[in-house]
Order: sequence, then C-alpha cells, then structure tokens
Amino acid sequence: MKLIQLAGVTCVSLLLLLLPIQVRGQHPPDAPADTLLHLGDLLAEVRTHNPSLQASHLEAQALALRSGQVSELPDPSVTIAYRPVPILTARGTIRSQWSIEQEIPYPGKLGLQGSIADLTAEIKSFATANLEEDLLLQVKHSYFELYRIQQQELRILAFKDRLQNFEEAAATRYEVGAGVQQAILKTQLERNSLSRLQLELSIERRTATETLARLLNRPISTESKVTVTAEAPSYVEFDAISLLEVSLNHRPEVNALGTAAKRADEEIALARKQFKPDFRFGITYFDVGRADVPSTATGRDAIGINATINIPLRRNGLRARLEEARVRRSHVHARQEALNTSLATQVADLIHQLREEARQLELFEDALIPLAETALQATLNSYTTGRTDFLDLLDSERTLFSLGMSYDNTLTRYLQTTAALERTLGVDSLADLITH
Repeated sequence: MKLIQLAGVTCVSLLLLLLPIQVRGQHPPDAPADTLLHLGDLLAEVRTHNPSLQASHLEAQALALRSGQVSELPDPSVTIAYRPVPILTARGTIRSQWSIEQEIPYPGKLGLQGSIADLTAEIKSFATANLEEDLLLQVKHSYFELYRIQQQELRILAFKDRLQNFEEAAATRYEVGAGVQQAILKTQLERNSLSRLQLELSIERRTATETLARLLNRPISTESKVTVTAEAPSYVEFDAISLLEVSLNHRPEVNALGTAAKRADEEIALARKQFKPDFRFGITYFDVGRADVPSTATGRDAIGINATINIPLRRNGLRARLEEARVRRSHVHARQEALNTSLATQVADLIHQLREEARQLELFEDALIPLAETALQATLNSYTTGRTDFLDLLDSERTLFSLGMSYDNTLTRYLQTTAALERTLGVDSLADLITH
C-alpha cells in the first residue's frame, strides 16, 4: 500500500514538471471589446474630451479675438449744444451747435497693440499644447502602470496554481511519511504572501484606473478589470545633441518663449511710441439764425474745424514703462537660457535611464530568467527523484517568480522612461525619429 502511495507522489511530482512556466511575459486572458483599452484610443480621447484641455483651447480662442478690439480707432465723440438764450454774433444768433471729434493715436501705436494681442494669443496656444502633452504623458504613465499590474496579477495567479499543486504533493508525501509538515506550512505562508501582494496590486489598479477616468472625463469601472496591451519598443542608441535639437524645435515651451521674446520687443516699441503725441480732430456745425442788428447778421450757418495735440509732458511714468518692458525682455531671455539648460540635462538623463533600463531588460531576458528556469527544471528533476527536498523546490520557484516581477517593474520603467523622453522631445513617438 505504501508503494502505491509513493508511486502516486511520484506521479504528482511528474505533473509539476509539465506545468507551464512563463516569466518573460504573461498573455492577458481574452477580454470583451468594451474592457480592452488601446493606448492610441485613450490618447485621442484625452485630446477631445479632457475638460481642462478644452478650457485652455477656449481661452486661446478668446484671446485670438482681442486683437481686433485693441487695434481699432477709438469711437468718435458727438457733442450737441442747444442755446436757450441765443448768442449774438456778427453772422446772427447761434441757436445750437453740432460737433464730432475723432481721436487718432500716433501712427503705429494701434498696430503694435494688435500685434501684442496676437502674440499673447499665440503664447496661450503654445501653453495649451504644453498642457496637452502633459496630459498625454499622464495617460501613458497610468496605462503602463495598469499593464504592469495586469502582468503581475497574472504571475501571482500562475504561481498560486503551482503552489496549490505543490501543497497537494507535500501533503501526500507527509501522509506517507516521505515529507515534513514544514513544507506544507511554507507553501501556505507563500500563498498568503501572494494574497497580500494581490491586495496591494488591487489598490494600485484602482488608483491607475481612476486617474485614467479623470483624464478621459468619463467613468471607467474599477470593479471589472480592464485589459491593456503594451509592447516594449526596440532600443535604439540616440545622440544627445541631435535629440536636444529636436527638443528645441518641437517643445511648445520653447516656441512659447520665442513668441514671448517677440512680444517683449513689441512692448518695448510700443513703450517708445508713448513718448509721441496723440491727435484729435473735430468738425463743428453752428446753427445760426438771422438778427436785426448788425447788418451782417444774415443767419448764414458756419462750420469750424479744430485739431488737438496731446503732448506727453509727464515723462517719468513713460520712462518707467519703457524700463519695465526692457526688464521683461531680459526676463524672457533668462527663461530661455534656463529652459535650454534644463532640456539638455533632461535629454541626457533620460537617454542614460533608457540605456540602463534596456541593459537590465537584456540581462533579464538573456541571462537571469533563462538561468532561473534551468535551475527550476533541475530542482524539479532532483525533487522528483528524491535527491532534494521541497524547500529547495519552493526556493527555486520563488526566485523565478521574483525575477518575473522585477522584469515587469523594469519593463514598465522602460516604457515610462520612453514616454518621458517623448514628452521632453515634443514628439508623439520615438519611432517617428527612427523612420526619419
């Protein structure tokens, strides 16, 4: 009877050898179409549905309408004067007078005001583009977090299934006196630890899902698990100088500061124009009635033409305004230098991070994981033939599982670093740089 039980133990152990071992990547189960999220679809949805982005677009549109307001001439003024007691003049009595006046700023002032308004709207449009890229980066970050959580949840489920078989094998061995109770307890402890990891991942999944829901401005069920797909792009060695040039040409912040520099120059020009006089021209119509005396009081109406020059004599305020415009131009220049330095360091740092993450992935795929799989198979063979104990088998399984979890973490960091580099460069995908 004992021989039969031992044979059963051997059969269970052989079944363990046939269990599939997947470490490099777990394939997600088939999911309904409405729970499968594609990154490209989410990015397009954020561009059209995010309320913060829509508000920024509307503000840019509103600013674009300001130029037509500030570049127009001021409204003319009309004056009507009635004389209850007529004023006697050589031409007769003035009963009423009608006048219209038009203020005309010094040539060039209105054009500069309109140009400044256009540049302000353009700066806002670049700020909107910058906000859009920030939102897209957040979407990518959350999406890749969901991918990591999904992969690690699959690993935990697979490991739990194997532990269930291990526990059954250990219990069978213990019943026939060929094993120890410690093996069963160790397996149960390992399964409880995996359950704790599942709870942690569940919290992280909910956080990532709710972040996506906020960015998309629509609910995403946190109860039913959504499925995501991701594939690590092939690593390509980039030149930091070339990428910095791409960043300087594509980043909205760079373009916004370039436009701000133009606006500052226009503001300096406008501040100089304030030292020039403005003008006011008017025409007055006099309603004249006949009178008995003098003999020239024929009642013929009269017309008067007047011109006014506004002379800017109080120049201290004008000088302060001009100096303020110059300081603002220096401020923009300083920001441009700071941004250029920041971009150079960001690009170099992200290239270094990407290179290191790629090396780690290569190490996992070519050395660590294959060696751990080979070691596990060897331990399984030894355990089947009774040349090693269950704790060695559990340790080999745990090592392979830990490497798989680390691989998922590294892959996620690689994907997120790639997204951060794309954001720094101001491009949709690094693949665009490779193809061009």
